Amino acid sequence: MFFYDIANLLVILIVTFLSFRLKLIPLWLLLILSIFAFVPFILNDVIFPASYMPDQYKYFTNVTHIRHLDFEIIYNTKLQISSWMLALIPLPYVETINSLGFFSRLMATVLIIWLYSSKNIRGWPLLFILFYPSFLLYSSLALRDMLVLAFMMVSVIFFIENKRMLALLVISPLLFIKFQNFFLIILFFIVHLYFSKGSFIYRYRFIFLGLFLAIIFPYLPLIIEFLDFYRGALFVEDGGSYDEYISIGSLSDFLLLCLQSAPYFLMKPWPWESSNLMQLIQSIENIVLLLFLIFIFSKVYKLDKRILIKWFVYLIFALGIYGLVVYNFGTAVRYKFPFILIVIIGMAYELYLKHGKFILNK
Repeated sequence: MFFYDIANLLVILIVTFLSFRLKLIPLWLLLILSIFAFVPFILNDVIFPASYMPDQYKYFTNVTHIRHLDFEIIYNTKLQISSWMLALIPLPYVETINSLGFFSRLMATVLIIWLYSSKNIRGWPLLFILFYPSFLLYSSLALRDMLVLAFMMVSVIFFIENKRMLALLVISPLLFIKFQNFFLIILFFIVHLYFSKGSFIYRYRFIFLGLFLAIIFPYLPLIIEFLDFYRGALFVEDGGSYDEYISIGSLSDFLLLCLQSAPYFLMKPWPWESSNLMQLIQSIENIVLLLFLIFIFSKVYKLDKRILIKWFVYLIFALGIYGLVVYNFGTAVRYKFPFILIVIIGMAYELYLKHGKFILNK
């Protein structure tokens, strides 16, 4: 089965080499992307057992059935749609779990080439997306995470370019495969318009803010109840019991928990909370990530305070909502990394469009 996966690897290497020959990427980026193309070989049952992330088996099984034209009924709609999307990716073989890891790696490679060649992502943001450990991990596994990230990233880039209908079209598949991320990207669209000079919402931002609060206020109890339901379910799934679970009691509790959850979701697990080597590595990554975010935010602050405030507000919203409901450390890292990447790349691209500057290019 190993030799079938080599065929998938060769496709990624050919795509990378052709991008270099077409002068879309430089030699150094060709070498890095080529080396990272081998990563799926060294993850499952090498660095950690494949059972550590059991969802991989579900995607592998369903994509295999689809590729063999065995359209069995799958009652999990998100799994079914995600599996179909993965099955349509033009790689030849799905013979092992690692095979699907190459599907994810191809998407990551194409995304990086697109960001470099078409969107002029350079400097520290480019190095960050290349060497961010969580991105490298989840873009090399048999999971839907790269699908989710690709839809999020492309739609955000298009919205920044004022291609708003196209952005909505690109993000629409997320409504079916990860609806919470769909709504959090819609939230970004609203925040972006609120802070963007020249937009209709910006000119009447205080009126829109008042209308938004007036419209949403009657539904807040239902929204809080909905979030509390999933928060409780995830608490029990992570090993807690319903007797120990403390519900969100009021709007003030909800707001306070969101503000508390955002920084903790960014940093969980702390080193002293780690119970195995993988969690310890993730906690070290979180500390480095925090330092990097402070570093980047300080540079953006000097260039454009409005852009910094907008992206910081959005990051707090996204991390706060997820931090409110997610308890598992591994799940927190997996759900967090797309938003971190979007904030870093989004800020860099917006600064480039507005000021013609790359973050820390020198």
